[in-house]
Amino acid sequence: MEYINYKKYGKCAKLSKGGKTMLVTVDIGPRIIFYGEDGGENIFYEDIDDLINKDDEYLQKNLVGKGIWHIYGGHRLWKSPEYIDTYYPDNEPIAVEETDDGVTFVSPVEITTGLKKSIKIKMSDDGNAIIEHGFTNCGENVTPPIALWTLSVMEKGAIAKIPLSTEDKGLLPNRNLVLWSYTDIKDERLQIDNDCVTLSQKNIARPIKLGMYVDQPIEVKVKGMTLRIEYPAPRGEYADFCCNVETYTNDIMLEIETLSSLKELKKGESAVHTVKWSLTK
Repeated sequence: MEYINYKKYGKCAKLSKGGKTMLVTVDIGPRIIFYGEDGGENIFYEDIDDLINKDDEYLQKNLVGKGIWHIYGGHRLWKSPEYIDTYYPDNEPIAVEETDDGVTFVSPVEITTGLKKSIKIKMSDDGNAIIEHGFTNCGENVTPPIALWTLSVMEKGAIAKIPLSTEDKGLLPNRNLVLWSYTDIKDERLQIDNDCVTLSQKNIARPIKLGMYVDQPIEVKVKGMTLRIEYPAPRGEYADFCCNVETYTNDIMLEIETLSSLKELKKGESAVHTVKWSLTK
């Protein structure tokens, strides 16, 4: 690992192995702001022009001096279900902890939720990675049921392919498809087949989002590369009508998202959601 300054993101930790590079923000976030081949293009969207941000009266009142929330781009960890406190402005420097098996990036405790977030990265010899996402409840009270929510913001032109179950369950259902109010089921970017859902990023401003429960790896094709995401999918209670995978797109980017099951966290208790990334041509 070494530290570099990267574009508008300031100080970043550079992790390189097996011909692949990751950059993780240190002055803000954390965000895995870059992932790609050494000297190659970034598969993640970078919001250099600050096109995606959010301000709110609740945040202004309770977080004076913290600024507004910016997407920044890259890969981030969020809290689900999605309420206004999900948009906590992560604009402050973070802690970096190096260990023998990886590097952990730890945010300050969020004032409104009491959560401390962490992202631990373990890169393998081929440059692929295991990403351990963590919540720790540093507040005084038990949290409501919450899920760790990981969001990868992909560059323009991305195509997400999400497999659906083909298991024959007789009289019982074998798959679900959850739609948001602004989603047009006939949108040209969306293709629903019996065994998968495909969502493509195009120059169409109208947003579209959908979710489902999936127990197989998901893939995103972008910049001539394929990002394969593996994740745990235990049976349990999930947010958003039982979704552990969600995807969203507009005219700027495409997000591919995984979620843990819902869990209450007592004071001092932690939860982890681990995903595995494989990046290939």
